[in-house]
Amino acid sequence: MCVGTDQVFRLNRVRVEAFSGIAEELYELLVKGEVETYRNRTYDLRDTCPTSTTAPLWGPVSFGDDGTVMALRVLPKKDDEESP
Repeated sequence: MCVGTDQVFRLNRVRVEAFSGIAEELYELLVKGEVETYRNRTYDLRDTCPTSTTAPLWGPVSFGDDGTVMALRVLPKKDDEESP
């Protein structure tokens, strides 16, 4: 499981969502200030990160060796949405 943040923006009038985050286990280490433990655990986990470049219900996704993840997806159009 990952924790992070997402942003919704328009790209050529198409609504896109971008998520960036980090593995929850690694995030908790950083919150506690356990940077050296984070670095060691990141090293231990680097070969377990997914290698796929797409995710179900999303689209393009990138998994970093350091436990980070970034994913993009096109959001469905809203019927009541007005064009800017």
